[in-house]
Amino acid sequence: MLRDFDIFEKFPDGSTIWRACVFGQFEATRKLQELAEHSQNEFIAIDIQAGEPLPVIAHPHKASKSLRAAANASKR
Repeated sequence: MLRDFDIFEKFPDGSTIWRACVFGQFEATRKLQELAEHSQNEFIAIDIQAGEPLPVIAHPHKASKSLRAAANASKR
């Protein structure tokens, strides 16, 4: 079952703004990476039904490392 994820951008002052809604963990991870490549802010994907964030928080300088770790964890 594919879950819906809302993607939020988190600013240094702690405020957030909604950026996208995607379907499935793979698309959520891909969108986090895409957004992080174009901003210095962090991005968070939240599972709409569970109200829980994905274990990946994309940050422009850490995005590729975090995404690799999440991909490895999902294979277990």
